Amino acid sequence: MRTKLTILAVIAALSTGAGAASAQSNQGAMKGMDHSAMPGMKGAKGDHNMMAMNDYMAAMKKMDQAMMSAKGSTPDATFARKMMAHHQGAIDMAQIQLRHGADADAKKIAQKTIDENTKGKAELEAWLKAHGG
Repeated sequence: MRTKLTILAVIAALSTGAGAASAQSNQGAMKGMDHSAMPGMKGAKGDHNMMAMNDYMAAMKKMDQAMMSAKGSTPDATFARKMMAHHQGAIDMAQIQLRHGADADAKKIAQKTIDENTKGKAELEAWLKAHGG
């Protein structure tokens, strides 16, 4: 069963990578095209949306890698380290919202997310320091 899941994961990753490579190779041909009629692709705004999406994808990948590699000397310490990576990921994504977002309410939520996750991360760091994890 585990082998089947691994094979399926590899196939999915390869097919996703092939699609991304194909899309990248076609970007040069599409550079001069007018994308303003496409949903979410209003000229320079579309470029800005794409930059934001790229930033979100990079932040999520960084968070996923940090969470997967986080380990502690006990299950409690492992939890704390994984949650610290999770909180940092939330902070990173909220900062992307502040840079790229336009909606004032969404920006308020992003700032609240940064504040709360900074506090949560600090609490976990203090716990780790106190418990040697």
